[in-house]
Amino acid sequence: MAAAMQIAGPSRSNGSGLAMAVNSGAAVNQYEENAEHLRQLFSRSKLVSFSIDHISCSAGSSSGDNYMSVVKRVTISQATEDEAMREIVTVIVKRQIASLSRRQLYRCEEAFSNEINAYRHLAPLLAAHSRQQLFPVCHIAECHDRRDPDSGEPIIVLQDLKALGFRMRDRLVGLELRHCLLVMKKLAQLHAASLAAQELDSVSFSAEVEHLEEIVYCEEAADFYATILDTSVQQALESLGDSNSDGSLTTPIRLLNELRPNLFENLKREINATARTPFSVICHGDLWVNNIMFRSEPEEVIFFDLQAMRRTSPVFDILHFIYTSTRRELRDVHTDTLLAAYSEALGLELMHQLEGSPAAERLQELCEAFSLQRLSAEYVRQVHYGLAIGMWILPAVTFDPNNLPNLDVMSELSLTGKEEIKCTQTLTSEYHLRVRELVMEFYELGYLHTE
Repeated sequence: MAAAMQIAGPSRSNGSGLAMAVNSGAAVNQYEENAEHLRQLFSRSKLVSFSIDHISCSAGSSSGDNYMSVVKRVTISQATEDEAMREIVTVIVKRQIASLSRRQLYRCEEAFSNEINAYRHLAPLLAAHSRQQLFPVCHIAECHDRRDPDSGEPIIVLQDLKALGFRMRDRLVGLELRHCLLVMKKLAQLHAASLAAQELDSVSFSAEVEHLEEIVYCEEAADFYATILDTSVQQALESLGDSNSDGSLTTPIRLLNELRPNLFENLKREINATARTPFSVICHGDLWVNNIMFRSEPEEVIFFDLQAMRRTSPVFDILHFIYTSTRRELRDVHTDTLLAAYSEALGLELMHQLEGSPAAERLQELCEAFSLQRLSAEYVRQVHYGLAIGMWILPAVTFDPNNLPNLDVMSELSLTGKEEIKCTQTLTSEYHLRVRELVMEFYELGYLHTE
């Protein structure tokens, strides 16, 4: 599951925090759009208030930042003879990738459909119970209507955050504490909005959440993604083995090998088991540095790429973010600080949303459920998710942008999951450094044991 989703494997994706590097290599310009179709779509949805003169498209994300979808920046110009008065608006357009084989292999259609539903059904509900903007404004989110041949391919049209001063941070550097605190507080606001919606508008919440579909930890995807995760673990083990000349990694390697056989199934069980508990929330699902943008004035953070949005324990969002977007030196010193900031922000947001409402009597119970003590215990209980997602996405964090494979060609070869990941990954020296750092952290904290 960055502007898209990074979900498929330890290469790089946009999106699914789950990872992969990509170069479409297509002969056609993948950023082209039918300008007349867009003009009609934009006019029908009243996206702009002026008469449209010209529409142009360009890449909406950097090379290697997308493989689950195509992200375009679309510039809309006003029709006027007075150049000084010409209004120009930019938006982000997301489309499905052209390659049908890649769509099928990585379940891109399911991911795109889930994101459309997230923006249509969950984002408005969460926005109604939050004081802060959580996601970019969604202008259009439409599926293909088989009954209407002119409806076109599925499309998502979003607010252009870059035009508002938001920027992504360098994924290789990792986030500083101040950025992490912003993310944890915004994540708490997202989860608090979910809890408030459950308490104050339970009927609507139950109806809207039914539109979400688990796209990774489900039976339909289990074989494929279990293979990808297992390949990520295998690559980590090979990397550790190559650097174990002094024998210091022998025990961590053995313990990781013991975790390996049941890792995906254990995560799948836990993520789904907590989906219907009283304290489950709507989670982003793929929260890492490439799906987050920051602005300095005013200081603000916003999340995007909702392809993996799901309902489960909030701790999975927390672990996903911490183990993909920070370095060990920050985690060693500030993990408790980050959890405390989250717990405090969630309590404050719940207080604002629920005080004086019919659900006010539930406020104390909810705040206790998300106290720092309980949150820390749940964090440790589910910590293997952090290890798994760290190994899964590290190749995406550390990939070489000058050596991107052609995923369309790989998909056409009908390789198995293991073969494809092997072909599409070039592991860098930074990867080997980070994976050792990650595994040693888990070993030294006593988290590698299976019990």
